[in-house]
Amino acid sequence: MSRQLRSIGILAVIMVIMIFALVPVAGAAPARQATDKVVASDQPVVGGAITVANVTAAADGWIVAHLDEGGKPGKVLGQTLVKAGTNANVQIKLSQAVDVGAKLWPMLHLDAGTAGTYEFPGPDVPIKDAAGNIVMVQISVTAAPTAPAAPTNLPKTGGADAPLGLLLAGLVLLGAGTLLARRTRRA
Repeated sequence: MSRQLRSIGILAVIMVIMIFALVPVAGAAPARQATDKVVASDQPVVGGAITVANVTAAADGWIVAHLDEGGKPGKVLGQTLVKAGTNANVQIKLSQAVDVGAKLWPMLHLDAGTAGTYEFPGPDVPIKDAAGNIVMVQISVTAAPTAPAAPTNLPKTGGADAPLGLLLAGLVLLGAGTLLARRTRRA
């Protein structure tokens, strides 16, 4: 075998090894990203969803709502695809009702398996920051704000007499206009 063919073969093997080193493996440790961030605060569930104020992702991924189980993230209640970069006001539709006072964990996951298909457990593992911490935040579900009661001591306006009052006002204006027109013609 020639020296040139042997060099090409060695180079090909090195390239294959490098490619496999870059491909995420199911069950592998979560990826570590320095730029990933999740920002959310305590809030009511509105329309069956929570809103994550800001998700910064180094790559396309998922923002996932986990139910708190014993102070740690547990059951997945919903997920929404996020794009690389900054994603503002991301809504996560929840699969079940959550009581006021319950804790949720919005958590950032990879989209490492089939693009656009949530696969966890599986290749779409949680993302870790440079310090090895999962990129997530804990929030509490609060009560929805209540609308103030309508005041009951306001004077009554309108009602059945309103059309009659409007008719009388119209007649008065018509009469005044007629008088003004007659005076203008005489002058």
